Amino acid sequence: YGGAAGELIRDSIPHGAIAGAMLESPVILLGSFGSYRGGLEAFGHANAAFAPALPWEHGVPFGWNSWSAVGGKLDYDVYSKTSDFLRKLQDNGFNKEGTVYVNFDSFWNNLTPEQLEAAVRQVKDNGQKAGIYWTPFAFWGTGFEREVEGTEGRFTYNDMLLRDREGNLLPSLDGGLAIDPTHPGNRLRTDYHLKRFVEWGFDYVKLDFLGHGALEGSHHNPDIRTGIQAYNFGMDYIVRSLDPQKIGRPFHINLSIAPIFPHIYGHSRRISCDAFGTLADTEYMLNSLTYGWWMNGTIYRYNDPDHTVLYQSFNQEPTSYHEGRSRLNASVIAGTLMMMGDDFRKEEACLRAEEWLENQDIVALAGLGETFLP
Repeated sequence: YGGAAGELIRDSIPHGAIAGAMLESPVILLGSFGSYRGGLEAFGHANAAFAPALPWEHGVPFGWNSWSAVGGKLDYDVYSKTSDFLRKLQDNGFNKEGTVYVNFDSFWNNLTPEQLEAAVRQVKDNGQKAGIYWTPFAFWGTGFEREVEGTEGRFTYNDMLLRDREGNLLPSLDGGLAIDPTHPGNRLRTDYHLKRFVEWGFDYVKLDFLGHGALEGSHHNPDIRTGIQAYNFGMDYIVRSLDPQKIGRPFHINLSIAPIFPHIYGHSRRISCDAFGTLADTEYMLNSLTYGWWMNGTIYRYNDPDHTVLYQSFNQEPTSYHEGRSRLNASVIAGTLMMMGDDFRKEEACLRAEEWLENQDIVALAGLGETFLP
């Protein structure tokens, strides 16, 4: 086997081992460099030469994501009013090649299907694109015997949950249980959700908690013997399902809580876990960027510095003026996705956005999509 397994990388059982008449090790890069910066950039370019990044030719995604703004209290009102507010910003320069995304995060199912369709229509009427959220390999809740959507009663979630080699459920991570990416029920579930996202008119998806799909376990497909093989199996199907040649339009795929490698399944990848609006959040995200800047433009088109909070996240007190500006500056140098994370029904959030996001020097720098060298 190649790689490691253990608590530090969230595995609870030993690494699987591949088998066969002829086996190949992972490719290894040997090099000597004057600094870690040069070495990691060379490592990024070498990986991109071996397996090119998923191509994206449509510029840095500018826009908004709902999680930091309202968390689980997501509703039609905040989404609708955010779209209207962003329309003013985009008319004054906050966009990339005219494009702005207005993205649902978790709890988008608070809205009815009719509200979702109406929300997407409004976004498109405002000259914007709509984004959605999904966790393809994580199960939330306790209703294991619940029917899996899209399977017409053939499978329950209990059928699909990943187990160890003795048949025991793997421990939960972040409150979610792992789904086996190789189970046929999960392929039907993937078809169900992705088809709806495309038909509803979405142009962007944030795929979250992807590490659940790379856990070591006993997989339904006997040819899949390691967690990364399972991750490849599941992610390859998602990317092929959202291929622009298949669906007839570009579709941005953003990865969150995802393995760095394999890297060919996302246009962008979140550089850290959740980063909100305080100076401590800015420091946390920049720490991740210090060691991961080299992925931008090599193995992923863009690093994602997470939702950029100018004023206040739903789970924090309001930030000072300079804390907000520091959070914005950190995102600008990250590479970058420019997804705002405020509830723009709050006056101070709007005032900061109008001052900072209509500044064409800031917008132009963010629009380069280039990470600053640590």
